[in-house]
Amino acid sequence: MTESSGSGRLAGKVAVVTGASSGNGRAIAQRLAQEGAAVTCADVRAAPANVDFDGERQTDELVRAAGGRSLFSLCDVADGDAVRETFEATVREFGRLDIVVANAGISPQPPVHLPEEEYATYEAVTRVNQHGAWWTCREGTRILREQADGGRVILLSSIAGLVGTDSGVHYCMSKGAVNQLMRALAFQMAPHGITVNSVCPGFIRTGMTADYLSDPGRRRQVEAAHPLGRVGEASDVAGAVFFLAGDDAAWITGVALPVDGGYVAV
Repeated sequence: MTESSGSGRLAGKVAVVTGASSGNGRAIAQRLAQEGAAVTCADVRAAPANVDFDGERQTDELVRAAGGRSLFSLCDVADGDAVRETFEATVREFGRLDIVVANAGISPQPPVHLPEEEYATYEAVTRVNQHGAWWTCREGTRILREQADGGRVILLSSIAGLVGTDSGVHYCMSKGAVNQLMRALAFQMAPHGITVNSVCPGFIRTGMTADYLSDPGRRRQVEAAHPLGRVGEASDVAGAVFFLAGDDAAWITGVALPVDGGYVAV
């Protein structure tokens, strides 16, 4: 990450990124900060979930070390009070809100077929991926609407929310719900100048997938499923989120954007 000095295409903007301690959320928070935004890093833990992959330093510490503005907020996205406090703390610290990134999510591994799926696992996935997105969007858009000067809402879905995949029925259902939340909210928020879009990653190399990809045969299989011939990086996802957060995407709303190396094109 390059140093941030308050300049950049998002200078003066304030973002909340959920699930920011690890993986895609970590890369998103760093990219938005690199582009000049102040960032609240919200998560159920401050340290990365996989220190062997991401290192030991907190995302908010990395942002500040690079010259950016950031704070950490302890937040379970399925807890409405915790989500509300995260947004209120952001406004107290930085004075406003401009960008909401509902990234927090879980994907139990290995996925199993529905007859073997445990209800408790289904319930946990739905609680975080679906209910958490609902709370994040609800509390974030309340503030954006009250400010009355527009804003950006970006949800992290998945190719599993666009097409059938072997990711588990619970996961596919939750990510399909995220995309429908996005579409309905885009319609509701358009009169307020607030755009709402989702990013739908393919298979991304993160700490969560590191063990799975460590097997050469499985990695080749995953790469072959993406026409561009490689596994995605968290930076690919972060770049798409940055685009949707910026002025170049001012007339884009209600879109589920695949960032998948062509997976859903075939």
